[in-house]
Amino acid sequence: MTLSAPEKATPPKRDPGRPLRIGMIVVSEYESDPRVRRQAEALAARGDEVTVVALAAPGRPEVDVVDGVKVVHLPTRKYRGSSAKAYLSLYGGFGARAARWLSTRPRAFDLVQAHSMPEALVFAAVVPRLFGTPLLLDVHDLTSKLFASKFAGKSKVLTAITASEKASFRFAHEVLTVHEPYADEIRAWTRRPVSVVMNCPDERLFTPRPEPLRWDPAGEVVFSYHGLVAPRHGLVEATEALARLRGDFPGARLQVRGSGDGLEELGARAEALGIADAVDLPTRLYPLPEIVKELEKVHIGLVPSKLDPWTDGVLPTKLMEYAMLGVPVITFRNPVISRYFPDDTVRYVDPASPDTLHEAMRELAGDPDRAMAQAARASEVMAGLRWSEQKKHYFAVVDRLTARRG
Repeated sequence: MTLSAPEKATPPKRDPGRPLRIGMIVVSEYESDPRVRRQAEALAARGDEVTVVALAAPGRPEVDVVDGVKVVHLPTRKYRGSSAKAYLSLYGGFGARAARWLSTRPRAFDLVQAHSMPEALVFAAVVPRLFGTPLLLDVHDLTSKLFASKFAGKSKVLTAITASEKASFRFAHEVLTVHEPYADEIRAWTRRPVSVVMNCPDERLFTPRPEPLRWDPAGEVVFSYHGLVAPRHGLVEATEALARLRGDFPGARLQVRGSGDGLEELGARAEALGIADAVDLPTRLYPLPEIVKELEKVHIGLVPSKLDPWTDGVLPTKLMEYAMLGVPVITFRNPVISRYFPDDTVRYVDPASPDTLHEAMRELAGDPDRAMAQAARASEVMAGLRWSEQKKHYFAVVDRLTARRG
């Protein structure tokens, strides 16, 4: 396919007095995807018309309106597992359905934004692009890093994924990503502009606690994890650390909220360790506002991921959400996290293992004053990492691209 022609297409003129019409596509459940929701709801709040094409969500209608955003649920369900073929089938199947949906609406939007993973989802907007619609590719995570983490040794698959990423960057008119290290990497692969809009928590939801939530070490101490439940995120190791910790802190327990292919293993390990009653596992998918509600009762946040090609380059949103709320955090270390969070703002475990997690959990559980002081310093870091500031950068990207139609 030749891609030069769409660059020369003359976009239809847009009435500057009407709202922008923004279309988004994402291989995710919209209701529980914080980055997509932050952006879509910010646009809707300023008066733009936003439509998000997303995965099917249990209990939700095919076409829904969520906080002012129109959500179209395509008949495709999320897959989280260990099969490269299944992932590619999910991505390909959703991409084909999204492309078909967009092809019947070639002039419906002033901008189409594709959210990775995968980056190749941007090709679903080929028909709107041919009609002059600008395309924005938002890279949450690099698919090549996920596949290198989950499917090491499958060199042909990894080579194809990397080639697909580079082609996707060139196909989009502009690329957006979550932090500067990713932006630097993408800039080396493409001549397209690359902007950064960080995954900072939305203060409307993640409101700092008016007072720190203290605990009595002799009573209940609630550790928390929320997000993707997968083996690489270290929750089995955290559960093993919890089993040891309960010898000194019988009231220690772990609350997990999220979904993923690691839930079954996590539950089985808690059962085998005899602490199933102390590990509170999710029984359903929690929309983002409900996640915030669940975090009201936690004392210490856990981000216990193992280092691999993917986690080595992430800045976990959950880490920033805990810090915004004023919850002390135990986290693994990578170059991106340590770039933003000095050693005195979080309790690092290098690397996250049952031994290092047990030590860190014991230190913070037994010394609430130390934990609260650490959380206060992390909150100071978050003063400069707020969605109210980041969304200005996002609006600037959207407005610059849609000016092609103005």
